[in-house]
Amino acid sequence: TACVELIASKLAGQGRRTAILSRGYRGPRRDYWLRWQEGRVAVHGLRQGAGGTAAPADEPQLLAAHLPGVPVVISARRDRAGQFACGELKADTLIVDDGFQHRRLARDCDIVLIHARMPFGGWAVLPRGPMREPLTSLRRADALIITKADEALETVGALRERLRAFNRDAALVTASHAPTSLVDPLSGEAQPLKRLDGARVGLLSSIGDPAGFDATVRGLHATIAWHRQFPDHHPYRPEEWQAVAAAASSSRPDAIVTTEKDWIRLEPVVRQGPPAPVPLWVLGIRMQLLSGEDDLNARLAGVGAR
Repeated sequence: TACVELIASKLAGQGRRTAILSRGYRGPRRDYWLRWQEGRVAVHGLRQGAGGTAAPADEPQLLAAHLPGVPVVISARRDRAGQFACGELKADTLIVDDGFQHRRLARDCDIVLIHARMPFGGWAVLPRGPMREPLTSLRRADALIITKADEALETVGALRERLRAFNRDAALVTASHAPTSLVDPLSGEAQPLKRLDGARVGLLSSIGDPAGFDATVRGLHATIAWHRQFPDHHPYRPEEWQAVAAAASSSRPDAIVTTEKDWIRLEPVVRQGPPAPVPLWVLGIRMQLLSGEDDLNARLAGVGAR
């Protein structure tokens, strides 16, 4: 998600009319689209039914909120979503979120992310293991971005050499996920990041890389009292928030810290449930490029330049 946001911002800076195409994992199983309008994420295409309107998926909501003017179109059929974005929303450039394997679509630029802390290779392909495709598929990438590179500085050099063995022509980029904001979501009050320096905090997350969230908070010199982890995209229940509030009552951390993506799913149960006995803060994180940015910019500038 952070990479999609970064690429969308770069394309907007080039004057592109960009739209993002997403499958909308764990969201409603129908087509809809989102856009930031009048200070909120506006939802188009989901109608009120007997069971109420299903909540849009969390990652598309986050992208729409961070990228005013960039619509996010959600569909299991990304080709259909792209036709809608170009025809109805007048987009001239499409970003397919998590689309390297979505071979139904022709594409002008393939960007592949490689997690710096995950051992590279030696894993089985889905469903037996975590690999989406064999490593030889990296040959068709136009850009390779090593994420969380700041957390594995001792191995990044070897990883770069290994990637070059599969693809000598792609732009090779390193990136980190850097904390950028700390907000009390109930009051909207921004806190300086230095509030975490020396603080003892409890963490709450349901994301794909909870260890990365843990490392980010520790990097701000906070002490972690506990970390309540749930599966990625977990739909929080009232009793789970009650258990977190009870843990905070007994251990008394200086604050509970969660992620922006988690807050999208947490907000309804927090507002309806018992108040936390300590402050609740949402930590905002953005991708920052450490090396190779000029090469990536050149690849993006060349997209559609025919």
